[in-house]
Amino acid sequence: MEIREFNIQDAAAALAFFRKLVHEDPERVERPQDVARLTIADEKRWIQERTDKEKAGEFFTRVAIEETSIVAEGEVERMKRWIERHVAELRFGVLPGNEVAAEKLVQKLIRVARAHGIEVLIYFHLATQKRGIRIAEKVGFRAIGKAKRYYKRGKTYTDRVYMLLNL
Repeated sequence: MEIREFNIQDAAAALAFFRKLVHEDPERVERPQDVARLTIADEKRWIQERTDKEKAGEFFTRVAIEETSIVAEGEVERMKRWIERHVAELRFGVLPGNEVAAEKLVQKLIRVARAHGIEVLIYFHLATQKRGIRIAEKVGFRAIGKAKRYYKRGKTYTDRVYMLLNL
């Protein structure tokens, strides 16, 4: 397994990963029909935006690759306001069965965040997203609260869990 920065040449693999992720993981906030409309050009733009933000120290993206396929993707985005510049949000996605790769990916992102002066990482997701929550806990995040009924699918509500890691 390799963990490395995203680059524009990853566009096709990244789009394939994202489509597969949304299809296989029912606890995503993205909808398959929305993801199906994305193109390679969209993915290239998305990667380029993040590459530019990484150069500016605002955003850090890494991928975990098994053989030639992306199995996990993660990102850390620094908060924009001057008073929150030491805080960043962690986001990641992992294909089922690749939790070890995702854990290593998140550990790498924590090191990258720390190296860029980030002192606090936050992570939040649906309370039903057990895989992501379990990975966050394994690397040291702790639950700090819930927003009741935050997400709504049809008539069903799901809480949002907030987690924190002080670096």
